[in-house]
Amino acid sequence: MRICRNSAAWLLLQVSVVCGQLPYHALKLLGSNYARTQDAFQKLCRAGYLEVVKAPGHKSFFVTDAGFEAYCRVLQKDRRKSKAFTLDKPIGTHSIEKAVRLSRINEAWLFFVLLCRCKYQTSLQIKREQERKAVRSTDSLKYSRFVGCIYDEERFIHPVYHFGNGNQRLNPNGEKNAAVRLAGAMVSFEKVILVETPEAIAEILEYSLWALRKDPRALRHMKLNFHVTWEDNAILLPLDGSAQAFVQHFDRKDWRAGIAQMEEQEKAKIGITLSLLQGQWMELLEYLAQEPNPEAPVRIIAWDFQQPVLRVLRQRGTLPVKARIGVCQLRAE
Repeated sequence: MRICRNSAAWLLLQVSVVCGQLPYHALKLLGSNYARTQDAFQKLCRAGYLEVVKAPGHKSFFVTDAGFEAYCRVLQKDRRKSKAFTLDKPIGTHSIEKAVRLSRINEAWLFFVLLCRCKYQTSLQIKREQERKAVRSTDSLKYSRFVGCIYDEERFIHPVYHFGNGNQRLNPNGEKNAAVRLAGAMVSFEKVILVETPEAIAEILEYSLWALRKDPRALRHMKLNFHVTWEDNAILLPLDGSAQAFVQHFDRKDWRAGIAQMEEQEKAKIGITLSLLQGQWMELLEYLAQEPNPEAPVRIIAWDFQQPVLRVLRQRGTLPVKARIGVCQLRAE
């Protein structure tokens, strides 16, 4: 198979070498022409350059020996670049349990580092760092949905979790090990939850709303999936590229002050105004938990990437009938 520079096949081959094993969903992050990327993926698989791992609810891929050789041949045509790129062939796995975890870790790195250009450290890097420092045993970290950390300008930390295409039950032992890395941080900000589709985010919110309406004593002995609370007011992000501009802005020093000022101006208007501009949903959930009059006017201000989630909630009857949505936009850099 001939690999041409600037083609979709070349981009996909590069990403496979740089990132390692990735979920099939990661194709949606590689440019706007998804159909062309899918076509390039099929051609690379037929040429034996990519290998696919499948299981119910999971599909991932990794570069083969032949694919890595093809990658190196293209680089060797430009001697300067062949010297600059001295990567080893990334390791792929056919083990479904390992493939799910590894591909999600790599997809989060692709999203935050290559797409959003954030300061980011993967959970695998954190685990190796913990082992060198002999902080504690990190064997259970592999069972966590924790995939890494974002750092802002003042080294505040946002732990990142990848929930795939639905709700997940967090593993307590894995979370204890994941929390070790955050213990020395100046301030630990909220979790960032990556979810593949707006429908999956809506399911997390509806489950959270169900738990919020329950008496805490009734939930004491139940094994709950992850749900949003005031104590853990997580930021929910769709993994489709639409949140790229938000991620590029929200880790900056003046971000929270600027958003707080926007919220104050909006809430000074007549009526009830609920804000999702921090990327968090607890303010809306608490309002809905009170079972307000569906005819009561309420205004929700949100970013454009949150609009599909609100659309799903409206279709399911979760939002009040009279709720109006004001959409704000950010530009990616």
